[in-house]
Order: sequence, then C-alpha cells, then structure tokens
Amino acid sequence: MAKYEELAMAFGGIIASVEHRISKAGKGWASFIIEDYRDSFEFRIFGEEYLRFKHFLAPNSFLYVKTMVKPGWTNKEGAKGDPRVSFTKFLLLHDIMDKMCKKITIQLPLKEVKEEKIKDLQHLFVTNSGSHSLRFVIYDVEEKLELDMPSRKMKVKITKEFLATLESQHINYKLN
Repeated sequence: MAKYEELAMAFGGIIASVEHRISKAGKGWASFIIEDYRDSFEFRIFGEEYLRFKHFLAPNSFLYVKTMVKPGWTNKEGAKGDPRVSFTKFLLLHDIMDKMCKKITIQLPLKEVKEEKIKDLQHLFVTNSGSHSLRFVIYDVEEKLELDMPSRKMKVKITKEFLATLESQHINYKLN
C-alpha cells in the first residue's frame, strides 16, 4: 500500500450555500457549498478552523481558499479513514491581487521599444503608482537576446483596470 502524504491545494469560488450548526457537544461547525464556472463542492469545517474562518462563510461571498489534504484519522482497530481537508487560509477574492501579487514583469519585443511607447508606458505607470515592483524584459527572438531590467524607483498598483490597459495595448505581462 502506498504511503499517503499531505497535499496543498488552493481554489476560488463563490459560496452558494452555507449552514452554520451546533454539534451535540455544543461546538460550532458549518457545511458549505463553493462553486466556480464548472462545478460545485460541499465542505465541512469544524473546531478551531471554524472559529477562525466562520466570518468568511456567507452566501454569495467570493473566496480564495487554501487547504491541506491530510491522511484520514486512524480508528481503534488501526484502519485509516478517508483523507480529510484542513483549511489553512480564507481570503476575499477581491483582496488576492494586493496580498499575493508582488511584482509585474512587462515583456516587450525590441522592435516595439520606441520613444512614444516608452512615454505611454511611463504615463501609465505614473498614473497607477503603488507598491508592486516593476520589471522589464526586452527581447529579440531573431537574435535570441533578452535584457532583464528591474525598476529600482518606479512601483505600480496592479489593478484590474491597469491590467486591462496593458492588454488593450497588446503588452505582454506576467504577474509574480
């Protein structure tokens, strides 16, 4: 029999339904359904995890959830139960960008590096000033060259609007 190890898992979705309950021992717990565009799953949360995260469990909340899948409990006869989910973090989905994204890398082909493009980008960065690090990668596919240039002074605020502007200008980027 293969040894089962812990597995980290993260997912996002909307709370479709939630039921807060009280056990026979008088402790709180909840059953909730979280869904995304493709599927929905039911989870149960108990004990300390319930106390720590119950304020996130409201219908129609958009959540980012981090979990650990752990081996099941061992009963008195030594048989292991099904794997169990342990919740390690809940965040509101709209807070994810600020909390998890540290920098943005702008990727430009060398042939597009023109004075007008640089001025447009500079204006975009100044109007979206923030705390996220900024890095440029200028590349030339034919010559197989790549120049990596982190910005020491300029920082930006990465928002949905900022990313939409980059996309509308056909500028490749990568969030780190």
